[in-house]
Amino acid sequence: MSVFVKFVEFLEGIGLLVTAITTYLVINKLWSRKGEKEVAASISISAALLGLATGIPFLVDYTFIDHRWAAAGTSTLGIVKGLVYVLVGAGIWVQENRGVGFFTLFVHSLKVERKESGNLVKALTQPKGARQLMEIFRAMAEVDKNLDEREIELMRLFAQRWHVDLPDLKAGDTDRGSDLLQVRRSVEAYLAVSPPAEQARELVDVLQLFVQADEKVTREEELMMEEIAGMTSAYAGEAGGAMHEVVIVPQDAAQTDAVRSLLPGVEPKRARGGRVFAVGRFFSPRYADMVCEKYIALGLFTARVEAP
Repeated sequence: MSVFVKFVEFLEGIGLLVTAITTYLVINKLWSRKGEKEVAASISISAALLGLATGIPFLVDYTFIDHRWAAAGTSTLGIVKGLVYVLVGAGIWVQENRGVGFFTLFVHSLKVERKESGNLVKALTQPKGARQLMEIFRAMAEVDKNLDEREIELMRLFAQRWHVDLPDLKAGDTDRGSDLLQVRRSVEAYLAVSPPAEQARELVDVLQLFVQADEKVTREEELMMEEIAGMTSAYAGEAGGAMHEVVIVPQDAAQTDAVRSLLPGVEPKRARGGRVFAVGRFFSPRYADMVCEKYIALGLFTARVEAP
């Protein structure tokens, strides 16, 4: 039996050595970055304090009661690592904190951590792209330049369920009214975060609630829904029809300058013997026609063509 005990003690000694090496490597990596604000903010002081609180009783037990020196050494290393975490997490080596007392920094770090404590839970309960979805809801509700109380209530319900902030919205006419391209850009931003395909498909059903909330469906809302249905179907990998491109053909230098101001960053291209500016490619032909109308109203020659 004594041989077995000695073997276990030998393994404990090896474990202590490994723990000492890993503790050094962790602290060394952290120590070289102790002055970086982002590193300090990434450390949970609460977790370090809880580790210290649970480690100290074990250290006392191993040292004064069981006399297990390897285990006591392991506990000591854990406590040392926890103390380093607390010091670095408080930000005492961050340049902008120079001259601020440790206690002040410590309390501030705990306050910040308390505010962030629900972030993981929110991430687990929110659909992917929750904030982008809220932007889509708002943009869609404002397409008709009017916010209905029922639309606001729908947004409030989603915001509460997903734990996201909802801006202060008031029912009635709004000057902020979203244009068609703005709504489409909001949907593109949502799809850019790579939500699950099924979730993206359900977006159309959810938006129908907003469209029908005020008990009237405008032509803009109807065509916007067609375009979004095409976008989400294509994102989900479902077969779609031909794309439709809206192009502007400036008639003179003044119109060219006007188009450049309307479409910053878009360069003209050669098409059918002339120079055109591409507004974008769209899934719904009726939506593309409505985009054309927007630029035609500005006196610009605009057309819808089949995208190559």
